[in-house]
Amino acid sequence: MQEYHWTPKQWADLSIREKSIVIASIQIRTRDEKRQQKEAERKARRKHI
Repeated sequence: MQEYHWTPKQWADLSIREKSIVIASIQIRTRDEKRQQKEAERKARRKHI
């Protein structure tokens, strides 16, 4: 599991609520990383013009 270093057993032992919090945080992180990547690409294009 990403950076959590959980075993499948540990993941299975989490409650549904705990799992949903982890999944939501992963989705937020992924979204933010994509935004940062797009911003970096835009800035790189501006420098080349």
